[in-house]
Amino acid sequence: MTTYNTIEAVVKEGIIYPMEPKKLPREGKLLLIVLDEKEIQPDTKKISRLLGWLKSDVDSVQWQQQIRSEWDKRL
Repeated sequence: MTTYNTIEAVVKEGIIYPMEPKKLPREGKLLLIVLDEKEIQPDTKKISRLLGWLKSDVDSVQWQQQIRSEWDKRL
């Protein structure tokens, strides 16, 4: 059975430096995922387009009261 461990590391000039080297096995295989730390600016037009199908004109408090009253009638 295979087990997986997550170990944090940094890369400087192509060399990998683990934050906690004692956790590394003496031998083994690695799967390396490089996290890109660039700041990503949200695309407001894309977000608006994706969220455009939501009903934003609904009063959430009134909607919750309506749903609760429907359930209360069932009891």
